[in-house]
Amino acid sequence: MELLTYLLKVSACTVLFFAFYLLVLRRLTFFKTNRFYLLVTLLLSFIIPTLNFTIEREVPAAAVVFDQPTIVNREKEVAQIQIPNQIAYSPIAEESFDWYAVLPYLYFGIVACLLFIATWRILQLVKHTKNGAERINGLKIVSKTNGFTNCSFFNYVFIDNKSLTEAELQVLLKHEQVHAQQLHSVDKVLLIIAKAFLWFNPVVYLYDKALEQAHEYEADEATSQSFGTEQYANLLLRLAIAKSEMPLVHNFVKSPIKARIKMLFNSKSKNMKKLMYLLAVPVGLGLLWGFTVKVVEVSRRTEITEIKTEGNGDLKAKISKKDPLWNKTIKGKIKSILITEVGEVLNFKYDNGLIRVFNYAKGKVSVGDELSISIGGSITDLGMKDPKGNVVKKLDAPCYLV
Repeated sequence: MELLTYLLKVSACTVLFFAFYLLVLRRLTFFKTNRFYLLVTLLLSFIIPTLNFTIEREVPAAAVVFDQPTIVNREKEVAQIQIPNQIAYSPIAEESFDWYAVLPYLYFGIVACLLFIATWRILQLVKHTKNGAERINGLKIVSKTNGFTNCSFFNYVFIDNKSLTEAELQVLLKHEQVHAQQLHSVDKVLLIIAKAFLWFNPVVYLYDKALEQAHEYEADEATSQSFGTEQYANLLLRLAIAKSEMPLVHNFVKSPIKARIKMLFNSKSKNMKKLMYLLAVPVGLGLLWGFTVKVVEVSRRTEITEIKTEGNGDLKAKISKKDPLWNKTIKGKIKSILITEVGEVLNFKYDNGLIRVFNYAKGKVSVGDELSISIGGSITDLGMKDPKGNVVKKLDAPCYLV
């Protein structure tokens, strides 16, 4: 269940972060910043659910309410039991199959298959690089006429020399050089890993498409500045039918051509619009608060002046050893604390109910602590007595003594 909860929180983070991208950032022409936003928010989506912060909110000790114990008369309870005339037999139902126990194996099985497929595709790419490569401007050019062509993976560029003129080849190499210099292939590998672990989440596939689009916009912008916008747009249209089926590579015309050409001729966003990225901060803070912060109510430890006595006072406690919990050890958790001058009264929750426990050592325990206590009796009268025998402070509430 913890794995399922974590994955659901990761998915919720991706939904909110990507929704902000679609509504606010997608149309901006700050392509590098958009790429950075997509990568960082995807990484934060995996990190945020793993964080855990606790905020203690103090409540006045006087506001602590103790539940009164319920006394059940077992003799009357037995007398009211009615014996039915007929006893109906019902067969014992067989234990149902626990699907939650199978889910982790199913999930990781699919993850392993997807990672295996990705590894196999990388090996196929490596296989093609062994055919011999020509080095041009830091790129390794691999010539091939079928399969995936006119695309790149890291600094390897796979081209079809027969379908390109010399001028078109220079434009394509400039485009793929931008991909190599900006390490866009690293992003592709990271997205493949993310899709393997979030295969059930449709938003992660939208992340992949948006990031690939940002890559192409960034490379198109740099290439069009070197060779001219119109000439570059014409080359995109001519090569639009040559698409790659290899998801690891950057294909020259794989992304939607209409959107890429339209973006080439769009006016650039003003620098002031970069402030819009700051609007993502409240989104991240909201996710942090919702998934990582836990508010715990604790009793306010007010300073109480101890009663001054002449000489050594002592505690007066009438112990009753007839209580069923006397001399037994029970385990439970402190629900709240009531502070008095003579000690602390703990509201102690255990398996069979809620009891009050007197704590001589004030400040040694806190709300939420899990303890194992041995009952030594129940206190019916507790007070502070001065040397003359006068009770100067009395606690009327009965509680157990440990």
